[in-house]
Amino acid sequence: MKLIRTQLSLKTPFSFTCNCCLRCCRDKRIQLNPYETARLAANRGISTTEFIAQFTTSNGTYLVFTDKGACVFLDSGGCGVHPDRPLVCRLYPLGRHVSGAGVETFSELEREEGCEGTYGDAGLISHYLKAQETKPYMEAADRYLELFWKLTAFMQTNASDPGQRKYVRQAARRFKDGLGQEASSWMDMDTAVMKYCTENGKAFPSELSEKMALHIEAVETWINDTGKGE
Repeated sequence: MKLIRTQLSLKTPFSFTCNCCLRCCRDKRIQLNPYETARLAANRGISTTEFIAQFTTSNGTYLVFTDKGACVFLDSGGCGVHPDRPLVCRLYPLGRHVSGAGVETFSELEREEGCEGTYGDAGLISHYLKAQETKPYMEAADRYLELFWKLTAFMQTNASDPGQRKYVRQAARRFKDGLGQEASSWMDMDTAVMKYCTENGKAFPSELSEKMALHIEAVETWINDTGKGE
């Protein structure tokens, strides 16, 4: 979608009232991170492994949309997973951007054709974010983004050495296998954490915040151990 305003801050005047026309729930690509997948899986009462298989594409990266262009969770009453909807849905019609230096900015998206939402400047972007309960989602997004950059830096650093390329390819396979699944290992929090807990004598947590912390710990442990050649 086109952007009509960029480089906005938490203090930028903004307000939006959704009138449930549901036009923003169609013809999109909703990308997920492991936290969002875990929230949605819990909403459905299934594991992240089952959720990824049933409701995502591209190895757990995107939500499924129907042949008619609707989100798989859109029903006659609206969003069927509204309490656990992803961050991008909570932010709409805003976008959030975090630079490599950790600088946070926002943008405003062009209105959907036929959108019945009410736009204005009765509040601030910070007020809108609070009303949409975005805080845990943004915190999780930032933690996984940081982890992704660590993985990327590790791969690039080691792959730049011709003598290490074969080793890095083997390490990448170990990363996939070590977290319990192949291509979707990055997203499958339940399987990854269960395997990590079993191998390290830890109790499998029931709280999502604890589970996410162990998921990140598992990946960081892999990076550290692989970097030492273990």
